[in-house]
Amino acid sequence: MAKQILEDLFGQIRDAAASGDRSSAIRAVLLESQSRKDDLAEAIAELIADEIMVFEDETCSIWTCRYSSDVVFAPHEHCMGVHIAVYRGAEVEVLYKREPGKLRHGGNSLVKAGDVVRLGPDAIHAITADDKQSIAIHVYEGPLTRIKRSLFDWTTGEEVEFTMENFHAMARRKANMVEFK
Repeated sequence: MAKQILEDLFGQIRDAAASGDRSSAIRAVLLESQSRKDDLAEAIAELIADEIMVFEDETCSIWTCRYSSDVVFAPHEHCMGVHIAVYRGAEVEVLYKREPGKLRHGGNSLVKAGDVVRLGPDAIHAITADDKQSIAIHVYEGPLTRIKRSLFDWTTGEEVEFTMENFHAMARRKANMVEFK
């Protein structure tokens, strides 16, 4: 049952991503999926890893995401739009603005269970969970792993090549971050 509910949603997302108005169609599917948020959260909670790319082609990349409340992942870009549907807990999107030679903290956005948000292709954000683990699906409007993109050094704002290894190595403890005090 758990696997099937995810497979059904992934199929709906893939169909939406292949449609003429990809962004609106993906959003509509994710909004509708919130009526099953508890079942989807349970299914994602049962998966073996916190972040899993479950599908990718030229139209979209679909990831299941579980984030801990004590770790913040480094600022990064996607270079494409991303839809975030949170099914349990809440994600904190720590938003940044690019300035010459540095990043400036631009505020935080709380995405709670039941919410669907879209970050545009120019967005730069760090990510964490609020006060307990968050469970979500992230749908990117293209082939996320096939493009060159950047992480940003916390202190200098210097661009660093995005790799999953760098992404995890640059994570910080939330308790040490000014943005959360």
